[in-house]
Amino acid sequence: MTTVNQRLPCSLEIAKARKHPNQREALHPDLERILSFCRKRTVLTTAETASLPLTSTLTQLGEQAIQSAMEVLNPQLKALAQEYADGSDSRRNVICEELFHQFLTRTKPVRTQAELVEHVCEDLTNQSCNRIFPRQFHKHGNPNCLGRALILLAFARLAGAPVLGATPLISGSEIAIRHDARVARGILSRADRQQVKLKPELKTFLEFMTARPGIDRLRPPMFHMGILMQTSAKRWTLIDPHAKVTGTYRNQRMFSEIHEQSLFQPEQVFEADFRVEADLKCSQQLWRLKPITDLLGELQTLSETDQLDVGEVLVFLAESNLPEYLLSDAWNLPREEKANITAQMRGSAAPVIDHRLLESLSLANCSDSLRSRMQALLSWFLLLDSGKELVGLLAFAVSEGSESLRREMLEQSTRELLEELIARLHGFLFNTASLSNERGLLHPVLELYQPEFRVGVELVSHVNAVTLRSEAIPEALSRVCPGQTIQISHATKILRNQQHYITPSSHRAFQTLTAAEFQSERLQDILQRISQKLFLTSENRSTHDSE
Repeated sequence: MTTVNQRLPCSLEIAKARKHPNQREALHPDLERILSFCRKRTVLTTAETASLPLTSTLTQLGEQAIQSAMEVLNPQLKALAQEYADGSDSRRNVICEELFHQFLTRTKPVRTQAELVEHVCEDLTNQSCNRIFPRQFHKHGNPNCLGRALILLAFARLAGAPVLGATPLISGSEIAIRHDARVARGILSRADRQQVKLKPELKTFLEFMTARPGIDRLRPPMFHMGILMQTSAKRWTLIDPHAKVTGTYRNQRMFSEIHEQSLFQPEQVFEADFRVEADLKCSQQLWRLKPITDLLGELQTLSETDQLDVGEVLVFLAESNLPEYLLSDAWNLPREEKANITAQMRGSAAPVIDHRLLESLSLANCSDSLRSRMQALLSWFLLLDSGKELVGLLAFAVSEGSESLRREMLEQSTRELLEELIARLHGFLFNTASLSNERGLLHPVLELYQPEFRVGVELVSHVNAVTLRSEAIPEALSRVCPGQTIQISHATKILRNQQHYITPSSHRAFQTLTAAEFQSERLQDILQRISQKLFLTSENRSTHDSE
């Protein structure tokens, strides 16, 4: 069941801070310094906010950032926004897809622990302020998730489309990584039981995927933002190009209700839980394994047969789903080869393998479609080491006295071919059931909000994180913003504290966080580290007092 949580996940003295919403509170000098920097970057003068409370100041900062993004939006996007405003529901859906692909963050696939660590380090160290302020990333390029969200928010405002900010509390990638680890672990276990010799690079990759959930915890929690844009009266589309996610959730009515409520509570954060949809997606992926595992079982049984007949094996393979599997992208066939083999299978291209090879196996009387599939398979075998030997033995003319030797060699080559097919299908198992590159897995748990206030909060938080790094700023922001990213930043002050004494406010922050019942394993890991540090601090203090 999809749920909405309207409570403040982490209060952290919010009620106290809002007793006098119209009163200008004295701000910490560090916060004033960061606000001044952000105002300059969004062309907002100090005079406009000098008498406003912090919440209003942050909201105006977010509004100005969106306005700034509108001003630097390229003409093509402005024209597309007008087309969106005037377009039909179906055309709007197409435009959302275009926006996703236009702003999609391109990254290389990660296949080893070293590549993952490098990717994490690069992501953490390459977060300059030029990536979040529209006028800056317009000049320097490469906006981060917040920068891309600002462009999308500017587009939505020009198009007159209702929009919500969307921050994942549990990201789709986190669920996908855990799912893929389960799949990889199962494949390695199956290969070990059946004594399948996987290629070293495939085995190394599967072992990495099994270990990745633990390795991925190296990445600290960071704010992330996509948007939900209304494309029709009953449809909202998630566009999160930095996380490579776009699509629609099943419970659409919820978004309209949240949007309506958020208009009256613009600083409120709403929590939406879609874990059931993520679980369903994972189950669907696992269900796709069954036809392949069934074929693997049949191939395993066939390979253990005392005497193998090449013709019978070829017929079995041609009548199975193997030709369709090998033509999928997961097999990494060159495009030209794939097109050629596909055409042969359909009978629309001349076969590479002479039909007389099939006659030598007493297969000349089979149907045309089956013959085409067998010839296409033999063409593919020529790309494999064991397949080259098999086809070569079939084509090689021998005397009657040598026929028995060739039959023996053919049987051995067929066994080796089956072994290679079984090993390759284990790789195909992972490619079929994995979710790492599956764009359709949407974030299962979201924070949803009117974007202006939260954009202002996160601009200040980001600038502080990469420049001043003042502990006073996340503490001040946590008092006005209930978003869990800000709350975690405040609570993890405990981890950054090098002193033996930890302030009571940090203790209270942590206690509030534990009550929020986070489901993310990575966040649970952070909370455990905070708990351990608190315990050690208390233990050290007790020892010191006893002395």
